[in-house]
Amino acid sequence: MERWREREDEDSLFRQLRLTVRQGLEIDAGTPVSAWEALTGVGAWEFALPIGMDGLDLGQAVIAMVCEEGGNAMQPVPLTDTFLALDLMSGLGPLAPEGLDGLLDRVRDGAHPVAVPGRLPDPRGAVPPGVTWKPDGDDGGVVLTGSGGPFAAGVEPGSLLVLASGPDGPCVALVDPRAPGVELRALRDHGGGAVSGAFLDGARIPAESVVLRGLAAEQALARAGLRAAVHQASLLAGITAAALTAVVSRIRSRRQFGQALVKHQGPRLRVAGLLARLDAVRWAVGDAARDLDENRLGPGDAAGLIALTAETALDVTRDAVHLHGASGLVRDGLVAGCYRRAAWEALRCGRPTQLWDIAAHTA
Repeated sequence: MERWREREDEDSLFRQLRLTVRQGLEIDAGTPVSAWEALTGVGAWEFALPIGMDGLDLGQAVIAMVCEEGGNAMQPVPLTDTFLALDLMSGLGPLAPEGLDGLLDRVRDGAHPVAVPGRLPDPRGAVPPGVTWKPDGDDGGVVLTGSGGPFAAGVEPGSLLVLASGPDGPCVALVDPRAPGVELRALRDHGGGAVSGAFLDGARIPAESVVLRGLAAEQALARAGLRAAVHQASLLAGITAAALTAVVSRIRSRRQFGQALVKHQGPRLRVAGLLARLDAVRWAVGDAARDLDENRLGPGDAAGLIALTAETALDVTRDAVHLHGASGLVRDGLVAGCYRRAAWEALRCGRPTQLWDIAAHTA
């Protein structure tokens, strides 16, 4: 086991849980569908649910660990998207629409993946641009127009969790991907796994599928945005670890001038620097997850975390391609897949420059 895939401060129970998740993904997850089944089999969706909803409520540090291991497995499943949906739906209480009855059970059983087209809410809970909504009559329904993407599409989503902006603030709606006015289009994945975008042309969403809107949506997204930033940062750390695993294997097996490439000072020092950056990010993500559990993480800190992690993922995966030489450009190679997936996953909470600005001006 490579050293950067373990943390010395993890207690024995946490390590065993990490090992269980990792083994499920490594042994059973040869395809995105089997990865999803492996996550369901270890109870990942119950980890996120409160005890009052028959969940395990294991805390955000555990959810972050699952996201990291999911990123390291490099299977294109809507992992952070589904955790965001669970976060929002489990916090509804008496606000829950009747149409959501039984949905949590279907998600828990792995039968209902939820995908978020395009960007997640930023650490302040702001809804990304792209989709707008307007009221549809007096029954509480809405009409959605716009587009969002990309999102991981290795498993078919049971619902799209659409974040929209409108005249009365944000709106969160669960949309049937087969509904009239909704179209999913496969995007070119370039080796990073199945990815799609969603296009909505006046899609009429009934009131029972509108999860939140207005002030209630603003408040819920402000809380969920912090968690989404930590989850996405964890996923990016896992993708970065996958790229570095491939690099270490490459320089150990590649020979140049009669000896393994790892024996040459130049590549060895370069890889050591990349591993140090990954270690720093993983420590920052773990600390942020614990702060989140203790209600000490603010929007500025979360924005700085996801900006740091996004920049690290982009830099490290790019250098990993260079260290592989021409083989790093092979479309079906792991390191090329990591680079191409990081290119869009790193932007899902906002561009790093925008996030650094939030971190600098938000307490």
